[in-house]
Parts: sequence; structure tokens; C-alpha cells
Amino acid sequence: MSRYFVCATTLISTALLLSACGGEKSQSNTPASSDIATSNCFWQGPYSIDNPASNFAYPDSGATYWSTRYQLPAGATLQLNGKFPHARYMSLNSYQEIAGTYVPVDSIADSAIIPDQGATNPFINGNARNSDERSYSLTIAAGTAPEPRADNTIYDTVNDEQAVLLYRIYVPDQGKSITGGVQLPEPVLTLNGQQYTGQAACDELKNVQGLESIPLVPAQQYAAATKNPANIIGDMNPNPQPVWKAAYNFVYSIQCNFFGACFDLGTNTKPARQVGWFANLDNQYMAAYLDRSIKPVVVIRGQLPEVPETLNGDEVFNSDNAQLRYWSICQNEYYSQKVSACLYDEQITINPDGKYTIVTSRAADRPSNATEQCGIGFLPMSESGDGFGDMVAGQVNDTDATMLLIRNMLPMNGFANTIQNTSTPGDEAAVLGDYMPSATYYTVEEFEALGCDAYTAL
Repeated sequence: MSRYFVCATTLISTALLLSACGGEKSQSNTPASSDIATSNCFWQGPYSIDNPASNFAYPDSGATYWSTRYQLPAGATLQLNGKFPHARYMSLNSYQEIAGTYVPVDSIADSAIIPDQGATNPFINGNARNSDERSYSLTIAAGTAPEPRADNTIYDTVNDEQAVLLYRIYVPDQGKSITGGVQLPEPVLTLNGQQYTGQAACDELKNVQGLESIPLVPAQQYAAATKNPANIIGDMNPNPQPVWKAAYNFVYSIQCNFFGACFDLGTNTKPARQVGWFANLDNQYMAAYLDRSIKPVVVIRGQLPEVPETLNGDEVFNSDNAQLRYWSICQNEYYSQKVSACLYDEQITINPDGKYTIVTSRAADRPSNATEQCGIGFLPMSESGDGFGDMVAGQVNDTDATMLLIRNMLPMNGFANTIQNTSTPGDEAAVLGDYMPSATYYTVEEFEALGCDAYTAL
């Protein structure tokens, strides 16, 4: 597998290692300095781990997001003119508010976009990734998508109301800015035969300025839920090890995680998959809730699906052997939704046994052998735990409770062992098979006793 190389110590590391073995991987790309705007009157943001005001809704540190909230005038047409970013992935999603959170209802991903005449879509297998000719044009249409749907169109699902779109870029190429080295897509509004761009378009669209608000669980509901005896988060956790559960919807999340009701209450049916918190239709998610009062270190072991390699500016988009477009694991605060850190596929060290080994703990509890030199990835736990007290006056943080979140994006080439194929609570292990990770509690001393080849003992 070309994204790994063998060092003298026999560890297999990704291309993010420094030039000599034993270097520490970077967990985020350093954007190149440029005059590319990272927000404007149409696109609000950026939402990223580096912007504390926008670190909510469980963001991925490998991605940057922008939002727009607007109202399309009756009879108007709205077009976005952009250039494909130098990145792993880009998309647009539209949203509806359901049960107090925002659920994606329509999307268009990079590979589905037809480029402008003479341009190249760099997200198509075999295409050049670094062509200068990379422009595209999209239409944003009011209402729901018809069958068949129009090419290069995303539907905002509303009529004569405020609409919400999110624009995403994952893993810009090394040396590129957070926008992937291109400008943000530019809106062109046509109304009564006249075209509007820039601020004039934003004025006609009544663009709302500022970040979206945080879709928090109601504080009283959360406080009551965390005291329930079935709660798997916190000191009353009855499970000796963390349990991975696929995400379905907001109500399911509360019922299943705090009350042990992992089917729809009253009907005993499979839960609907309507993941909230501005989720991405191209992703599906699986979470494990951690209680460090059991033991302060959690070790995650698993097999990584194959992905296209893009980080180092590869000349050609090669997805011949890819199983997913993107994979990541993140450490989050459950209530505040803040991300503490993530590792994505090209940052993961693959051990000689073909698996990855990742340790998560507070920085002070990090085992001395949880290092890249020993083939171990590390995710720091938040000192704030669930972040409840940080968000709600008069409440306190459960400093022992955090959440791991795994993303599977866009299964490829018939790959079946993916979260997208889960459908019934409890079927995660059967569906993911060899790609189902384990998560095990350790003390610092127990993990350090495994030495620098811990993956062998594990």
C-alpha cells in the first residue's frame, strides 16, 4: 500500500512522518499564506477546530466548513460559480430543522458535478488533480428534488423561506489554504432579468451574517438524562468496555445512550437515519462514549479501509482500490459538541500486523509508549469532559465523560463493511466485520507495561 513506508525500526508509518523515523505526525495542515478570502457576505465561517467560536456540531479537524442562510426571491435563479479545490473532498448540503437540530436533506458531492466546458473534475478516478482548468457552475433551486433531478443542482428544500446550506472541504493538499487553494464559490443571482453578484446579491438574498447557532440538547433534559440508571455515560456506566453504536437521529441518541431504549419508543421499530447537528449526507457515523473514571486510558484497535491518497498533491485521483473516500476518528465533548482532536486516514500509522493502534487519554495520562515512534496514534481527551458546565450556567462538567466519533465517507467499489450499511441497533460488528474497531480501558501502567511494540501484545 503506497501510503506506508518501512523505516529501520520496522514501524510502518504514513507519509506525514518527518523525514526520519520517530517524527511526530501533524494533526492539521498548515495553510499556505494567500489572499484567498475565507469568508464573505454569502459564506459565513470558517467553521473549524482552529476557530473557537465555531467549534460545535462535532466538526472534523480534517475539514473546514462554511454556512449560508438566505431567502431566494420568488422567480429568481441562483448560481454558484466555483473551482474544484485541491483536496480530498468537497460538497454542498442543504438542511431542515427537525427536533431542534439541523438534518441534511439534499446534497451534491464533488464527483457528481459536471465541470465547465474545457475544465477537469479532479475528483473522478483517473483524472488529473492539479489542472489549472477546474471551474464548475451549480444551480441552487428552491424546493425538494424532483425525479429525475437536474444536473449540477442542489435543492434547498424550502419555498419563500430561509434556506441553510453548508459547503465542506476535507483535507486540503499540503501547502494549500483551507479553501483548497481556490476562492469560495461565488453567487450569481438573476432576478427580473438582472444579474446581481457580490454584496448586491447578498442584499437581494437577505443573507444572514454570522455563524449558525449551536443546536444544544435542552439543559434540563440532559441533566435529567445523565442521572438515569441506564445512562452509559459517566460513573453509572454498567459496561466494562466502551460500546460502538451507529448514529441514527437526535431522539434515538438520547433514548439509547441515556435510557437504554435503542429502538423507537412505543413502536419497537428500527430508528430512522436522520443524523442532526449539521451532518453530511455523504458520511455516516459511529460513536463510543467513554468514562475515564473506569480507567483513564482507552486503546482503539482496528483495520483501516483503503482511501484515495491526496494529501501530498498526488497528480492523479486514483480510487481503483479505494473502499472509502475518507475515514477519521475524533475525540469530542458530548454536550458542547466541541472536537478536541481527530486523526484521519493518511495520518494513521499502520502497525506491522496490518492494524492501527490509537490511544486516547488526557495529556497528563498519556502513556510514555503512546507515541509515533512506537507506532501508536494519540488523541487527547478534553479536560472539560462533556462540556456541560462550560455551556450552561449553574451546571457542572462531567469531566470523566467524552465521546469518540468515527466517520465513514462515500463507500467505493462495492465496499460493504461500512457504517452506511448498518440498519438495526446492535448490528455494527456484523456489518463492519474486520473493520469494526475495538475499544478497551487501561490504566497508564497497564499500557506502558506493553512496551514499544504494544501492537504485538494487543
